Amino acid sequence: MPEVSRAPEIGELEIPMDAWTQPFWDAARDERLVLPRCAECKHFRWPPGPFCPDCQSQNIEWMPSGPGRIYSFTILRDPKVHGIYPVHVPALIEFPDAPGIRLLAAIIDTPLDAIRIGTSVTLGWSSAANAKVPVFHIP
Repeated sequence: MPEVSRAPEIGELEIPMDAWTQPFWDAARDERLVLPRCAECKHFRWPPGPFCPDCQSQNIEWMPSGPGRIYSFTILRDPKVHGIYPVHVPALIEFPDAPGIRLLAAIIDTPLDAIRIGTSVTLGWSSAANAKVPVFHIP
């Protein structure tokens, strides 16, 4: 049986939020993934912050992410728990519809041999103490 990636334990994790990230977390609560884009020059930027790195505007619009794909990943094996080694796969997910943005997220419920750079991923959600967090898997 192939090894399968597992979701990290984040149920008690408090996600820090501020005025610049709040729209991201508000959308995530509704299980929508949105990404920040400058309303003036249309440059996508991550992480969200007070000024566009291209034009210095403070006007942000939050756009739907569109489909994602794996840009990079690593495989982490946790110490043995109850006779097994849980496997976690943190990955950078890129979005062709949002050039330049790469979101760090877990690949979950996916056979390790199916995880490849460039592979399309499907969005899912995991609950932290105060927010829903995007996770991805390979369909």
